[in-house]
Amino acid sequence: MPPDYNLVIIGGTAAARYAALTASRLKARVALVEPEFLGNQTLRHQTLVHVGRVARQMRQAEQWGLSGGNFDAPVQWSASLQWAQWVTEVQDEGERSLPILAASGVDVIVGTGEFIRRPHLAFGVNGRSLRSRSYLIATASCPVIPKIDGLATAQPCTPETFWVTPPPLPAHIVILGGAPSGLELAQTLVRFGYQVTLIVKTLLPHEDTEVAHLMQAHLESEGVQILSQTQVTQVKQLDHKKWVQAGDRVLEADEVIVATRQQPQLDSLNLEAAGVKFTAKGIPVNNRLQTSNSRIYACGEALGGYPFPHLGQYEAAIALKNALFFPSTKTDYRTIPWAIFTDPELARVGLTEVQVIQQFGDQFDKNVIVLRQTFKTLAKAQICGATTGFCKLIVHRNGRILGAHLIGANVSEIVGAIALAIRQNLHIKALATLPTISPTWSEIVQQTAMEWERKWGDHHPFQQNLLESWFNFRR
Repeated sequence: MPPDYNLVIIGGTAAARYAALTASRLKARVALVEPEFLGNQTLRHQTLVHVGRVARQMRQAEQWGLSGGNFDAPVQWSASLQWAQWVTEVQDEGERSLPILAASGVDVIVGTGEFIRRPHLAFGVNGRSLRSRSYLIATASCPVIPKIDGLATAQPCTPETFWVTPPPLPAHIVILGGAPSGLELAQTLVRFGYQVTLIVKTLLPHEDTEVAHLMQAHLESEGVQILSQTQVTQVKQLDHKKWVQAGDRVLEADEVIVATRQQPQLDSLNLEAAGVKFTAKGIPVNNRLQTSNSRIYACGEALGGYPFPHLGQYEAAIALKNALFFPSTKTDYRTIPWAIFTDPELARVGLTEVQVIQQFGDQFDKNVIVLRQTFKTLAKAQICGATTGFCKLIVHRNGRILGAHLIGANVSEIVGAIALAIRQNLHIKALATLPTISPTWSEIVQQTAMEWERKWGDHHPFQQNLLESWFNFRR
């Protein structure tokens, strides 16, 4: 008896819905199992981060000659939350909503289930056994509450759940951990008028050191108190206050927010029955996104790591192609950009400078050229009064782009062009000679790439002398 489906997707994420819609458009028979949907809390978080950015701009209005308005008025939480809820609902009701997926031919099943081993491999949900040729695990993740004495009892928030009932101003917020959403939230809350203390072991430990230092300096300049290399040993709830023991300090807080790593929600899936190996950090997969059971694939938050929607969708597309056709497509994370939506924003793609140094060792200076340009040279940055930041391109001596770091306004919109150049193996000159509209933020990439000719000449004095001789002859 043949399976009922070509693919069964165990979802609860945007990546799962993307996979279901794409599979149905390919005319595959697909089922999507999804738990009760609580709304896109990440989108709500990002909407309120944007509100904080607008509040900051309003307070700077006088530098553009705008005065007379009540730009320091407190945030109207009800209106801001209503706006964020509206944005979330509009997106949730888009082409990937469950009714539209069902209308597209996806067998949508709302509920939770588990894998069944006998009599045949299947996924059981709501009394049904879903048999399929392949399965895709694209489940969500949840915050990990650190094992700190008293923390769980104090009922801390997460960057997403904090917005449900934010404490009234004035209030002191303590954020534990340096996850991207935690940095965004720390800056946003300061702009809303909260006192914020961010406790991290190291701020942005995997990023370029220069980027991390500039980000920390900017957050501190806005009023975020950052305690690095500080260990939290205890949290206590006394009356309506929470007390945090951080090193040799005791901090009084109105709310504690945990912004540490996420943990995939896998325990209820009975993965052992399907022969799928997993750990508390996620499901190990090969470069084709197959689990230890070659018929079962996994992507996105189920693998562990940062829960970036675009990364989950990239992996879902590869897993889908391998599950429905032949498992030949491999992942390539070199060209996947990512960003943190602080102000200034942070974006990166490819290798970091430290990774390149480790790769080339003593031959780094001979084989690698680092191009750097600050936003102060950018006309758009001067117009908008946002000159903080820089672009750094790490380039092999043959012109191949190895990686990029950007910190500055709107760099999340810019980094995609560099990612495409890396994916297409374009020479750095392609970015330097690309006609770019002026004044725009994207000029920072072109200006940085134009440093190639000068830096390349420093590494090749013979060619420089040859050019000089040629032009002396031509005069």
